[in-house]
Amino acid sequence: METRFNDLSANQDAIRDVLHTMGLIHDNETLLVKPLTGGVSSNILKVSVGEKYFCLKQALPKLKVAKEWHAPLERVFAEIDWMKTVSHIAPDAVPHIKGVDREALCFVMDYLPAEHFANWKSQLLQGVIDVNFAGEMGEVLGKIHQQTANNSELAKVFAYDDNFFSLRLDPYLGETSRVHPKYSVFIQAVLERTQSTKLALVHGDISPKNILRGPTGPVILDAECAWYGDPAFDLAFCLNHFLLKTIAANTCVARQQLMLCFEKLYQRYFNCIRWESIDGFENRVATLLPCLTLARVDGKSPVEYLTEGQAQNVRRISCALLERQFTTLKDITLFWRKESGL
Repeated sequence: METRFNDLSANQDAIRDVLHTMGLIHDNETLLVKPLTGGVSSNILKVSVGEKYFCLKQALPKLKVAKEWHAPLERVFAEIDWMKTVSHIAPDAVPHIKGVDREALCFVMDYLPAEHFANWKSQLLQGVIDVNFAGEMGEVLGKIHQQTANNSELAKVFAYDDNFFSLRLDPYLGETSRVHPKYSVFIQAVLERTQSTKLALVHGDISPKNILRGPTGPVILDAECAWYGDPAFDLAFCLNHFLLKTIAANTCVARQQLMLCFEKLYQRYFNCIRWESIDGFENRVATLLPCLTLARVDGKSPVEYLTEGQAQNVRRISCALLERQFTTLKDITLFWRKESGL
C-alpha cells in the first residue's frame, strides 16, 4: 500500500501533534516554525517553543531538483537508524534524536545554531578553508566504517538496497551513463560493482553541505541514503566536492588549499582501514571518483555553484580521467592539478 504523505511544513497543527506525542511540548505552549534552507529532499523545520529549539525533518516524496526524481518516503528510517548507530561510535559527530514519529515519517533532533555549528560547504565556498578539519573528517568517517565493517547484524538492519539505488546509484551513475553513452560501459560497471559490494555502513551523502564544523569537530547530517555497502562510495563522494570547488574557487591560494584538504582527508581516512587492503579500496575510490565529478554536472543533481564555463571544464577533465582509468588517488590528484592549471 502506498504511504499517504502529510506535508508537515503546511500544517502547524500537525507539527504540534507530533511534538506533543513525543512529549516535547505541553498543550498550552506556543510554537514558532521556520523552514530551514539547504536540503532538496526533505522538509527541515526549526521549531521554537519558548526557550527550547528543535529541528524537525520529514522526507519528501519528490526531490526539489530540475529533473524528475521521486524517492521512497521510508528512507527516513534509514537516516534514523544511521544516526542511532553512529551515536555509539562517534557521539559528537551526530545530532541527538529527541523523538521519532513513524506514522508521520519524521523525526525531531537537536537544533544546532549556526553561530556554533558552521556549515562546511558555505565556509569552503567563502574561502574559509581548514585543512586540519578535513583531516578530522577523514578520521571520523574512517572510524565509522572501521567499526561497522563486516557486521552481519548491521547488514540486515541497513539492507536499503532499493533506496540506495533510487537515491544514489541511478540518479548519479545511471543518469550520467545515459547522458554519456561513450563511457556507459565503464560507468555501469562501476555502478554494478558498488551495488554488489557489502562491507560497512555507508552514509551515502558525505558532502560538505551535510557537515557542520562544531566545537568538538565534525557533525554529520542527512543520512537518509544510509545503506550497508561499499565504504568507497562515502570517501569518493566527499573527495569529489574538493575537486569541484577547485574549479569554482576565485584564487590560486584557495584552490591549492582545497587540494590539500583532498589529500589530508583521504590520508587520515586510510589510517583507519583494517577491513580490507588499502590498494583494493583505493582502486574502487579512484575509479568511482571521475564518475561522480561528471555526475555533478550531468547527473540528476548538478551542483549549483558552477558557471556553465566551469561546468564544461569539470566535464572535460572528468571525461579525460575516464579515458585514463587511474587506480590511485595520487595519479588523480596530479592530473587534476595539471588540467585545472594548479
